[in-house]
Amino acid sequence: MTRFNFSSLIGVVLLILPGFILASNIPQDSTNKKIEQLQVGVFEQAPYMFKDNKGNWDGISIRLWRNVADDLNYNFGFQEIDPETANRSLKDKQVDILLLSELTAKEDSLVDFSHIYYTANMGAATSPAMDLGAIIKSFFSERFWIIVLVLSILLLTVGTIMYFVERRSNDENFGGERSIIKGIGSGFWWAGVTMTTIGYGDKAPVTFWGRVIALFWMLIAMAVTAVLTASLVSSIMGSSSSKKIAIPTDLKDMKVLALQDSKASTYLEEERVSFQKVSDLKEGLQLVNSRKADVILHNIPQLNYYINSDAALNLRVQPILLNPRLYAMAIRNKSNLRKDLNRSILKVIQTSQWQRELDRFIPDKR
Repeated sequence: MTRFNFSSLIGVVLLILPGFILASNIPQDSTNKKIEQLQVGVFEQAPYMFKDNKGNWDGISIRLWRNVADDLNYNFGFQEIDPETANRSLKDKQVDILLLSELTAKEDSLVDFSHIYYTANMGAATSPAMDLGAIIKSFFSERFWIIVLVLSILLLTVGTIMYFVERRSNDENFGGERSIIKGIGSGFWWAGVTMTTIGYGDKAPVTFWGRVIALFWMLIAMAVTAVLTASLVSSIMGSSSSKKIAIPTDLKDMKVLALQDSKASTYLEEERVSFQKVSDLKEGLQLVNSRKADVILHNIPQLNYYINSDAALNLRVQPILLNPRLYAMAIRNKSNLRKDLNRSILKVIQTSQWQRELDRFIPDKR
């Protein structure tokens, strides 16, 4: 009886053992590594996520996700969702992951987050002001007088060369009974009117080498004029547009715009600054550009993206180091995606390619 039971036990073990061996070879996280299509929640919010002219999704968050998906061999599909109910879509398992989610204490209790991959500070977009006082002040700036000095030295050099070449053959314009000082002065005058293309015709070279010098000077002067004109305009106008806004003090005397239900509007309410709510960022930027408003507050990446995308917007963005927005990917609580996702995100954002993507979609300035 004992022998029979022992033999039966061995038989049962031999039958069950192959099953255990096969089960041990099945990956523990098969749902994560298996080629199942992850549903990735996306919505329009440039420059992070937007549709290009062909209807394909692009942007900073999209580029990051594609790199992560390639690294982890994920099969996925994009599913457009309503940003207002994004977290509910995640909790209800309509999507497996949200590419763009702002990390807040409230949301952290509802969903789980990946590592932060971008921090966006608030900024103030303004139109460069034409301040008459600042323009007058610029005429007494060091930069302006350096430009004037360089130009004077250049004209004096060319004028002096022309005087010594022409003085013996051109008594009427450069030589004759003139002293050296007056002769060089005539050369200085000729160089100036020639450079500005005025060319009064009161003085002109008559010798062969004088005309050669004049021809070269006319060609060189076109380039010199362009460079110096740009430098002078920059020197004069630059100071009028470089005045920074004192936040929040100056805002109380300005016509301020902010998107409704945004961090900027919350900040303005807390600081008791009166402002006008707008529903669309493009609309707000156009109002500031047309000087129907003084400033609009929003996060810097989006301000820079829209300003750089529209050549008609002549605006500058001043950083406000308050209320930063922390962006990460959102997943369901206790999701087995988190560990691999975090590792891959850190791997991608530490590459030079990621920095190039940021520079492309979120340039620091125009």
